[in-house]
Amino acid sequence: MIDDGHVIAQRLAERFDNEHPALRAWFHPVCRLSDLASGTLTPVRLLGENWAVGRVGGELVAMLDRCPHRWAPLSAGCIIDDVVQCGYHGYRFDSSGTCVGIPALGVGAKLPPKARVEVAHSVIERYGLVWVAIDEPALGVIDVPEWTDPAFVVAPLADQVWSAGAAQMVDNFLDLAHFPFTHLGTFGDPDDVEVPTYDVERDGWGFVCDYLHSTKVLADSMGADEFATAERRSIWYFEAPFSIRLRIEYLAEDVVLTVLFFHQPVDATTTKLYCFDLRDDIADGRTTVEETVAFQVAVAMEDKEMLERMDEKWTPLDLTAEVHTRSDRITVEFRRILADLVGRWRA
Repeated sequence: MIDDGHVIAQRLAERFDNEHPALRAWFHPVCRLSDLASGTLTPVRLLGENWAVGRVGGELVAMLDRCPHRWAPLSAGCIIDDVVQCGYHGYRFDSSGTCVGIPALGVGAKLPPKARVEVAHSVIERYGLVWVAIDEPALGVIDVPEWTDPAFVVAPLADQVWSAGAAQMVDNFLDLAHFPFTHLGTFGDPDDVEVPTYDVERDGWGFVCDYLHSTKVLADSMGADEFATAERRSIWYFEAPFSIRLRIEYLAEDVVLTVLFFHQPVDATTTKLYCFDLRDDIADGRTTVEETVAFQVAVAMEDKEMLERMDEKWTPLDLTAEVHTRSDRITVEFRRILADLVGRWRA
């Protein structure tokens, strides 16, 4: 018989946080493309490590932000003649992380083989963001058809830093039962508390969930004392590890709103959120970018307040560690995908 202490130890072994090594083989957003400045590397933090991102020889590159000589941050240096030059002693590195010059040794000197910098396997640009996969990526970046659809206008929110795990935030954004409680100040219908049976269709490293429910109409979603409600169709498209494309159809108002949630796992307790609204009622003047951003920020702050009050910032993958019901089918499937992700890494 296994004692209680051993059971607890087993469950803790299944904890999944922002620094889990399985996340190295997946793309994560680390900054906006506009954050990169010519001639320098931009410091970012990913999976609990400091990285430096920039264009070296015209190529997007992410290097561990630590010179192997005296561990000075490479982001404190500069890019000269298509190589990164450390600001401390001038060590120079090409886009592959290979040291190509040490000024103190003179021209033509033999360079120590350990004088090299770890470079991320893949760095790409999508949706105005820089995405980094430290190891060879298992999957690309989620597809967003609305991004290039002329009917939709992109309304980017300002970057948000949450004291929460990325998996916690994804779990929250997928959750179907919290609307009438957490979001009473915005879109939640206080009478729509029951979650009917719904389907989640797994597809590789992601899934789709199509769900009809009741919410406040858009016109009454910002703190109105009296409000009308209407049926809303929400379709969640999730791809591992932390990308969500949520397509919302306000049926009575003939409005389609797509919300993108992209998460940067900064360290064990911190996540940076990149959120975009894409709406088909901005170009025709029914609403504005400013109004849609204000609405989405208000919704996000309701979620943020709840998640930041949670004392744990990790997500258990052992399904017996938490209570689950049929209403949690979508978030249980999310945990199963994370468990498969960890299993892939272990294999």
